[in-house]
Amino acid sequence: MTYRHLTLEYDGALARLTLNRPDQANALGLVLAEELYAALAEAETRTDCHVLLLQGNGRFFCAGGDVAAMAAAADQGGFLKELAGKLHEAVLALANSRLISIAVVNGPAAGAGLGLALNSDFVLASPRARFLSAYAGVGLTPDCGVSYLLPELAGPRRAAEMCLTGRVANHADALEWGLINEVAAAEDLARRAQELGQQLAAGAVAVLGPTKRLLRARSLAAYEAHLQEEAETIASMAGSADTRERLAAFAARSNSQN
Repeated sequence: MTYRHLTLEYDGALARLTLNRPDQANALGLVLAEELYAALAEAETRTDCHVLLLQGNGRFFCAGGDVAAMAAAADQGGFLKELAGKLHEAVLALANSRLISIAVVNGPAAGAGLGLALNSDFVLASPRARFLSAYAGVGLTPDCGVSYLLPELAGPRRAAEMCLTGRVANHADALEWGLINEVAAAEDLARRAQELGQQLAAGAVAVLGPTKRLLRARSLAAYEAHLQEEAETIASMAGSADTRERLAAFAARSNSQN
């Protein structure tokens, strides 16, 4: 399959999925959300593939949802609900996949980008990585499982600080708080991710997917219901004048910087 906004490559038992909108900080619009789900489904069908490396092209891992597209939408509520729905299909596919996912974060992971990292099985980061909620700054509530996974991993007080005050977690914070597994120098990050992927693929690959399913089984049903609530809540924010103003202001700042 040909993709517009991502690339999917295979290297033996490893699949490398790269978000490829570097000029838009790999922001997740409708096309990329649909392609992300399709790429995950494609990799899942490869019986010789056992590990997925998830990364971003350019300075950003992923800046989150496409705020410019949100601001430009005639029906912002409808757009937000559709985008959140498609993104949630993708993160559920990531969570339910038999593939072991490794997020390779060499820059900011914001909003839905933070969600992609949190939904991965392993997260490797460089000192350039930054982890931030970013939703409140544009008048939105979390999606992509951030409000479910962040309190579990970082604790409720740190999650509240990140989501309500905009606290940014650097690579050292993220390691201490349990958001990431390991830090590697920027120039070594890709190699280290490859090593981990190959280590996993060199083991008893038949147990990888079932073990992942068992580790996640307790929370998956509740997680799916929570994603539905996240999607409905973020869509309802479009009715707020403050949200519309914040989305427009953010999009204007972004356009002036391009």
